[in-house]
Amino acid sequence: MARKRRSSKNKKSQLPLALGGGAAVLLLAVAAAVVMKPSAPKEGTQDSRFRVADYRADASRLTGNSYALSARVENIETLGNDRVVAVSLPNNPQERLPLLVRSGVSGRVNLTRGDTFTFYVVCRNGRDANGAEVKGIMVVEKVEAE
Repeated sequence: MARKRRSSKNKKSQLPLALGGGAAVLLLAVAAAVVMKPSAPKEGTQDSRFRVADYRADASRLTGNSYALSARVENIETLGNDRVVAVSLPNNPQERLPLLVRSGVSGRVNLTRGDTFTFYVVCRNGRDANGAEVKGIMVVEKVEAE
């Protein structure tokens, strides 16, 4: 009985197709990562539209907004590995704004009471220890010394 020899012609013609399909999947994955990346506030800018009074009145309206805030640290409280930092803004020094600074976000910046920093924040929603929804949490994404 004679054996049939398989042609390698079909295997070679499938290689460009497989490479093209792999490249397309990779391209789609990169595009999805870029589209789904949260927008960061522009560095070096302060959003003059942010008002502490508006935040206190209805923080849920600000959810999803990003701000660059130049603020003075008034108080720092530890919350597990994170910190809650009370800051005052130059245009409203008597009001205190609470910011959630997650572990490691401040990098090499040492947050100290009385010093002024630029906080890049995003207003988010979350849940408290009892599971109740909390709206308008100012979460720090980056800190820069001034």
